[in-house]
Amino acid sequence: MMGKRLFFMDNLKMFIINLMIVFHLGLCYMAYAPEWWYVVDTEHCSLFLTGFVCWVDVFIMPIMFFVSGYFGIMTLNKHGDGKWWSGRFKRIIVPWIGGTLLFAAPVSYLTFFSRNAPVSFSEFCSNWFFFDPVNGGSGVFFSHIQYWFLGILTVFYLILFILTKLDKSMLEQCAPSNPGKVMAWSLFIFVFCNVVAMDIITGFDDLWIHLSYFLVLQPCRVLPYVWAFFLGVYAWRHQWFTEDGYKPSVAKWVPLFAVMTFAYPMWILMGRFFVANALQFVFIRGILQAAMFTSSFYGLLAIFCRFFNRTNKFWSEMAANSYTMYYCHMQIVFPVAYFLLPLDISWFPKWILSSIIGLIIVYCVSKLLLFLPCFAGSKKAKIS
Repeated sequence: MMGKRLFFMDNLKMFIINLMIVFHLGLCYMAYAPEWWYVVDTEHCSLFLTGFVCWVDVFIMPIMFFVSGYFGIMTLNKHGDGKWWSGRFKRIIVPWIGGTLLFAAPVSYLTFFSRNAPVSFSEFCSNWFFFDPVNGGSGVFFSHIQYWFLGILTVFYLILFILTKLDKSMLEQCAPSNPGKVMAWSLFIFVFCNVVAMDIITGFDDLWIHLSYFLVLQPCRVLPYVWAFFLGVYAWRHQWFTEDGYKPSVAKWVPLFAVMTFAYPMWILMGRFFVANALQFVFIRGILQAAMFTSSFYGLLAIFCRFFNRTNKFWSEMAANSYTMYYCHMQIVFPVAYFLLPLDISWFPKWILSSIIGLIIVYCVSKLLLFLPCFAGSKKAKIS
């Protein structure tokens, strides 16, 4: 398969981004939604969606970083420094900064607007978002919305570039090799230690911080993202997914992924009733989250590599629009959820309806965004 397009990577990214849109709408109807979440329907909420959100939240961004690392090192090797950075600037840095400046404040203002808080948009921007009149710097509600990913990705690309300058052999592919059990166990132990340590340090798994105006991140998640990105770099160098290279086993990883799909959300929802103290809960959560992280990571790669390493007109079209769908979705789906708030139906049809409407509008807008220079490079995967 060397030299051939990895269709399954296109399809996996497309799946993850569409799942992300449904996931973000799920938070609007979950029980115990974050207090700051943009639109929350407290009259129609569900514990099931709480479990769904916890499940999806484990793997969607690590896979995004893995794919970015894999293709990041590949394109750096192919295009060289100047053209590579020109592409990063046009497709990542400009959309990151431009999106944050133009869209982050209006989307974040929905937290106040959807709750009928007596705060005008201008007051929100000056006292809550761009500025903190008491402590100085960015405001309490400052956010990059979904563009935090592009900011962190820019830092990872910079680190990758520096590493390739210090060691030029990083741009060379090694002979295909099997990582064996050591890689998977290392990932499991790393995620477990990160979960327990960060919970003890921060005491809040969902904590977001902003480093001035530059980066917005979750301390509990950033180290696994580093691991996932550079595992993508490692996978390219060691020729994973090629004819003779390593491919995760469906038989090995998918059953464990299925078990963790049930066990991990159930522990998040019910675990506190079965332990004597918070530390025991966190310790077991660390084990289950590490197993969920590892099995979902390898399991989804295995499923898509085995069954979806092909394309057709529909998949090709969706793959070409996946980045622009990611880019515009928050500006669209949360107003959809807001306008559906008065609709007096149960959480499930409301979630499905908002997802269908949101996905259709997001797709249409994403098609228009392809005409912008920073997104014009998205191409359809050739059908073979």
